[in-house]
Amino acid sequence: TNCNRPLERLVADMLVTLLGPDSTMEDEDGDILGGTIYDILSEVVEEEGVALDGVDLGEQEIVGRRQLQRRYRNRGLLGWHEDGMFASGNNNMKIAKVNNVTQRTLLMGSSALDVSMTITGDYRPPPYLDLNVIAQESINREGPRVISALRTRGSREGRGFFERVDGIEALARSAVTARPTQGPERSPTYSPTSDVTELPSWSPSAYPTEFPTSSPTRAYDQHVLTGSTEDLTLGGTTTFSYGYIFNVRTRPNSGVVLVNGLSFYTESTTDEKFELWSRADSFKDHKGDYVGWDNIASGTVKGRGMGQYTSIPEELFEPVSISGDGGTRAFYLTLQSKQLVYMIGVGSTEGGEPDSDMEIHYSNEDIEIWEGESVLSYPFPSIAQSYYYRFPRAFLGAIRYDRMPCKPLSLYGPVFDLPCPLVPTGSPTIPQPTATPVTSPPSLTPTLTPVGTPTAGPAATRTDALVSISTEAPTVPVPSAAPTTAVPTTSP
Repeated sequence: TNCNRPLERLVADMLVTLLGPDSTMEDEDGDILGGTIYDILSEVVEEEGVALDGVDLGEQEIVGRRQLQRRYRNRGLLGWHEDGMFASGNNNMKIAKVNNVTQRTLLMGSSALDVSMTITGDYRPPPYLDLNVIAQESINREGPRVISALRTRGSREGRGFFERVDGIEALARSAVTARPTQGPERSPTYSPTSDVTELPSWSPSAYPTEFPTSSPTRAYDQHVLTGSTEDLTLGGTTTFSYGYIFNVRTRPNSGVVLVNGLSFYTESTTDEKFELWSRADSFKDHKGDYVGWDNIASGTVKGRGMGQYTSIPEELFEPVSISGDGGTRAFYLTLQSKQLVYMIGVGSTEGGEPDSDMEIHYSNEDIEIWEGESVLSYPFPSIAQSYYYRFPRAFLGAIRYDRMPCKPLSLYGPVFDLPCPLVPTGSPTIPQPTATPVTSPPSLTPTLTPVGTPTAGPAATRTDALVSISTEAPTVPVPSAAPTTAVPTTSP
């Protein structure tokens, strides 16, 4: 349930086209369309652990027949029409339905209504989802059901607008090509529109700021997604095989990161055996040889299919660090079947020959994911069999990492490697010194009797003055009654 993970906000910016209408919707009709899309999508995304928040309608635009012909001559998109017709150039022809989905219908004299739609929801990754892909595929796949629900609800509310709707198509806004303008939309400015900001400090300020910042600080847990909506629907430059090998590096001056999760892309919806190997340097001179590689994850996982990443279970993943300030770590991901999907890269050497590890495929504030190579066999084929490696190729998936594994050492500057150094305490841990000695003051006169065992030697240096006590009587002998000398002799 990922209850210990932070909530992620999902937003889908869609263009929904209703085939048939020649006028825009009133507010009541818009409420019916938004409510219908919300109810149908809620059922789909609930299975993925997403709580749908709302469906908001934006601008509406009438589209004429010529514009529709021009649009669908340039792009073929999945949609639904009850007559099962497909427009190709100026000719109309029927086509067979595949998986209950047909290409977009265009009839002579037809018009349509484009409706901007924003769909929002919340969920806790992993897996990593793209709401644009889910919404686009669901609306197109459920076209007959959507149209039927619109007509039923419209009839119930006494609205006849949806009786004219005989087809529907959804497309993510990111995949829509905008029509070029006749000229620049505005003149260039003579100077920068804002002041240059200073680089952020590596440690927080000594005191809280007076006002909150305009945006929240980045969470410690980060994840990067390397594919677009088009890539996830296999509409981009994608291909597939057994494995993929690539390097991930930290950005210059950034700290060490701890990679604790990885997801990959596969069309498979069955159980797939996987292995993930890693080493703390580049893969370039270490292909086809397991020496120096650590197996950080292996097991079996069920593929999630088109439009969704398949995550390696957290309990099977052994976290690994990437040293800061440009440190490199290599990853070798392989399945035991030919079901791993990746992208064609663009890297080349100075001489123009294509090569791997030459171009950055994706980067953010912390890490860079470089183009790598596909591996066309299992297990790890020898480098002598160079035909089993193709390059450049680009990773299609997600990487999850902790951007600050040595919390809270950011207070003292970036940490570039693990293990974390000892954290200094805020103040000395020994007792504070006392203002005066803690021993008793000396007595004014010596004691009459010893207070303990005498020491082997003097206990202290001689004092400048000695205090003496007089005795009660003289200590010399008592004087005699007569002289103590002998009596003189009678003769010399």
